[in-house]
Amino acid sequence: MFKQWSEMLRLYKSSRPNYWHAILQNPVSLHLLPSWVAVLGLVASIAYRESMGLFALTFCLCMFTWALLLARELFVSHYFRDYYERHAIADQPFLQRDNYLHYAHFLDALRLHGVELSQVSCMAQFGKIAGPPNNPLNLMQNTLFVWMMTFIAALAVERVKQTLLWGYEKGDLALGLAVWLTVILWTVLRTISEFKQHRGRLARYLEWASHDLKQP
Repeated sequence: MFKQWSEMLRLYKSSRPNYWHAILQNPVSLHLLPSWVAVLGLVASIAYRESMGLFALTFCLCMFTWALLLARELFVSHYFRDYYERHAIADQPFLQRDNYLHYAHFLDALRLHGVELSQVSCMAQFGKIAGPPNNPLNLMQNTLFVWMMTFIAALAVERVKQTLLWGYEKGDLALGLAVWLTVILWTVLRTISEFKQHRGRLARYLEWASHDLKQP
């Protein structure tokens, strides 16, 4: 069973949509133009950061980052429009469309490799027990731990106020750095979470495929 599960994992990883290939195949596509404009806006904001001020810079970076996400979705929906139409991906939540597009490619990979419906159904059931038991350590429910973290955070704030960094632009720079560090930390934690969930996501894909493969 684990050998067949490993084969499903390989199909899952190899069926991820290749966005870079899509971009390099036609970098001057009309549907890719908004993405380049958003990237240019990000570069220009960073290049002229000294004359913009911290809050203006933060606003521009957030605005162009969101514009880049929208422009990327425009290009992806055009490049993979066949998948978008067959699986109604455009009707799914915006931040979940990559997940459904990956499933569409995974379903095609199953059909291409001639995987039978019975094997898919069996692997969907096995996927629920393929990994070790989930026993997370939730420290935020521990009162002593939360109290210690609050105490350390208060001491850290007082320590930062005594540094030269806090005195620069009346603390705006320190606040901006804290915001960007929070964004970076969120990105890293999200990446780790995605990696940990790949087995569960594969099991869900197999459950979906067990229904889609019944259709002619």
